[in-house]
Amino acid sequence: MPGNKNRILARAKQQIPRIRAAEAAKILKQCEHLLKDSREVLAGLHRFGFAEFLGCMSEDILRLAIQPDAWGERMRARLMSDIAPALQGDVSGQHAVSIDDIVHCANVVTPCFLLELGRRKRHIEVELPSDPTDSSARFRLRMSESYPFHSINNEQLLQLVAQRGEELVGLCYFGDQESRASVETELDSQSPARNLKGRPCRSSTASKATQ
Repeated sequence: MPGNKNRILARAKQQIPRIRAAEAAKILKQCEHLLKDSREVLAGLHRFGFAEFLGCMSEDILRLAIQPDAWGERMRARLMSDIAPALQGDVSGQHAVSIDDIVHCANVVTPCFLLELGRRKRHIEVELPSDPTDSSARFRLRMSESYPFHSINNEQLLQLVAQRGEELVGLCYFGDQESRASVETELDSQSPARNLKGRPCRSSTASKATQ
């Protein structure tokens, strides 16, 4: 999905507040410190959960990680170099992670940065799985209190980004109501039988970490 991801982000780039080069360089340095300080969390990612790691990330890091330019690519590459091995249970660097695994990780994890940003801005409700790259993992999403919960897997998440990426950006960044309705329509079309109406959204570890 690299082509799709870049196309989606490029389509929405005019709507995204751009982080300029000087500031982006500072944020990359912040990311380096974060990764060093988060070794314990990364080492126990399956135990702590991916949301715990997201909770350690600043909003600036999240924003740069989804920015559709060379600085965004550098941030994503830097994050994936640590996240991909950690999700496979190896933070020592002793075992090489295949290119296919890194690409799959980037495709699934990058939308998680956007979802976390939307959650922090209180535009959506999200509960992320411990390992978002696991094919059996479930993502629980609700577009607002007036909408039902949805439970989707990572393939459905990628489909959502491919079909409604620009709208998802509009929703997570700005809480745009038209975008909200469009994303909800796509979720309904994916798995209407799996909507979890009436279930309260459990607080994610990231939610606790950032409140």
